[in-house]
Amino acid sequence: MNNNPPELEEFYNKEFFFSYSSINKLMFSPNAFYKHYVLNQREDSVDAHLIAGRALHCFLLEEDKFDDQFIILPGKFPSDSIRTVVDNIFNKHFLQQENNSLTLDDFNSEILNELLQINLYQKLKTDTQRLGKVKTDDALEYFEFLKKKKDKSVIDLDTYNRAKESAEVIKSNETISSLMNLKGDAADGIKTFNELKLQTKLSDQPFGLKGILDNVLVDEESKTVFINDLKTTSKPIQKFPESIDYYNYWIQAVVYFILTVNSLLKDEVDLDDWNIHFTFVVIDNYNNVYPFQVSDDTFSKWLLAFEKEVLKIVNYHYTKKDFTLPYELALGNVKL
Repeated sequence: MNNNPPELEEFYNKEFFFSYSSINKLMFSPNAFYKHYVLNQREDSVDAHLIAGRALHCFLLEEDKFDDQFIILPGKFPSDSIRTVVDNIFNKHFLQQENNSLTLDDFNSEILNELLQINLYQKLKTDTQRLGKVKTDDALEYFEFLKKKKDKSVIDLDTYNRAKESAEVIKSNETISSLMNLKGDAADGIKTFNELKLQTKLSDQPFGLKGILDNVLVDEESKTVFINDLKTTSKPIQKFPESIDYYNYWIQAVVYFILTVNSLLKDEVDLDDWNIHFTFVVIDNYNNVYPFQVSDDTFSKWLLAFEKEVLKIVNYHYTKKDFTLPYELALGNVKL
C-alpha cells in the first residue's frame, strides 16, 4: 500500500529542475525544501531587502519592464511584522470574498487570530490595544494599496530611490559598465543577455538544473564568455568574500556555469577552446561597488566540490525521498 501523500506523488511525476536557491534550501533544511517545493507551502510576503535587490536588478538590466513588475507605495511600508499580518489578512481573507469595499477595519477578529498564531502583542492587556498596534495609518494605507497592485511587487518610495541611485552608481563605473555592456555599445559579434532563463538536464542525474542569469556576454570571435552576477550586501564591500561560503554563492556560480555550457553554448562548445569568466558584481549599502572575478583555480575547485559533494547530497535526498534532516545528520554521521 502506498502511503505517500498525493503532493509527493505529484512532485515526482514531473521532472524537477533545481535552482541555486532550491539546492541551498535542501542542503540547509530538507524539511523547509519539502514544505516549499513539494507541499507548495510558500511564504506570502517577501522581505523588504529582497524587493530592493530585485528593483536594483530591474533598473540596471530591464528598466523598461519596471512598471510591469513593481508599483510604488505612497508613503512607507509598515514594519515587517505588521506587514506580514496585513499580507496574511489580505491573502487568506480579503481575496476569498467578492466585496472590494471591505477595509482592514472589517477584519478585526482575523487580525486578532493572526496575532495569536504568531504570538505577537500577546502581553498587551486588551484586544483594542493589540488592534491599535496593527491598524496604523501605514497599515491601513498598505491594505488599500494591496487591493490595487494585483500581481506587481510593492516598493516604497525610499527603496525605489535607493535602488535607482545604486543602479546609476554601477552604470557610471566604466569598468563594470563595460564588463556588463550596460550602455549597449559592445563590439560586433558580442551578444549580451540580461535576466536569461536557462535550464538543462544532467546526463548522470534524475533531475536537472535551472536559473535566471543576471548578465552574460558571449564573444564568439574570441570564444570568451563573461557571466556576471549582481549582488547586494549589507556588510562593507571588503567583507563580501566571507559571504561566498556563508550563503553558498559558489554553488550559484557553478550552476550558472553549467547552464551556460549546456544550455546557451550547447554542442558548440569545447571547453578547451573557450574561456569562461565568472564575476560577482557587488554593491554595498554605501554604494561602494566592485567586480570580484573568480580565478580559474578557484572555479576548478568549486566545480569539483559541486560534482563530488553537492550533487551527492542532492541526489541522496531526491532519490531516497528523505526530507527529514540535513545529509550528514540523516546518515547518522555526526557525533559530538
